[in-house]
Amino acid sequence: MTRRAVRASDVARHGLLAGACVVVLVPIVYMVIASFKSVPDFFTNPYGLPSRWVWENYTRAWNEAKIGITLPNSIIVTAVSVLGSTFLSAMAAYGLSRRERPLAMALYLLFIGGMLVPVQMIVLPLFILLRTLGLFGTLFALILPYIALGLPLGVLILTPIAATLPRDLSDAARIDGAREWRIFLHIILPLMRPGLAAVAILNGVWMWNEFFIPLVVAFKPQSQTMPVGIVAFIGTYSTEWGLVFASVVVATAPLILAYLLMTRQFVAGLTAGAVRG
Repeated sequence: MTRRAVRASDVARHGLLAGACVVVLVPIVYMVIASFKSVPDFFTNPYGLPSRWVWENYTRAWNEAKIGITLPNSIIVTAVSVLGSTFLSAMAAYGLSRRERPLAMALYLLFIGGMLVPVQMIVLPLFILLRTLGLFGTLFALILPYIALGLPLGVLILTPIAATLPRDLSDAARIDGAREWRIFLHIILPLMRPGLAAVAILNGVWMWNEFFIPLVVAFKPQSQTMPVGIVAFIGTYSTEWGLVFASVVVATAPLILAYLLMTRQFVAGLTAGAVRG
């Protein structure tokens, strides 16, 4: 390619990236601005700056949406569910990558098939199971389903990564007397770190924003998460949009911070198993 063609390609690529950034950032900026508007200001000037910056929206959102309760609940549920599903996915992926191919492929497809099952299809048996176990209305009623529903994506991403890991490392550890648990914890898991970060981010975003399961099984106020708490501002005849957007800003901030801190690991995890050496 000529120098002019290379320069044109760079300009097009940077223009495309700039356009993608604008598409992503504009809704975020609008969300932050709308969180400071009153209800009349929201309807009279929906796309402009507020005529009066209503800082009280965040105070009211914290109190009326019970963010002081729902935010810790969301953090606990998401953190425990992400750790549990990621760890179990790594175990399953390591086992599938070290077994004979016919059996491993069948089990792998069985795991991946879980991604095709909609949550609405399992909510009734889940409701009955949690009520039978006495977990209904507790945080465990959210953690256990989230761990199970996070396994298919984790196995999908981590199995190709585990398959690329050299078996000589684990064989050498076995010769030195290491047990399988020690091999997995001290050798396999550190090598799968980029993939683990990718699984944690993808599952974490879904678990943090998930609304349907908490709406059904977390009916007690002390076990509700942020998506359910935000709905309190949406009424049949009127909606406190400023409070809704203020709550969404508070709910979005931890996700944005986590993504910014783990961007490099996220990209590395998605590409780690793409090429086999």
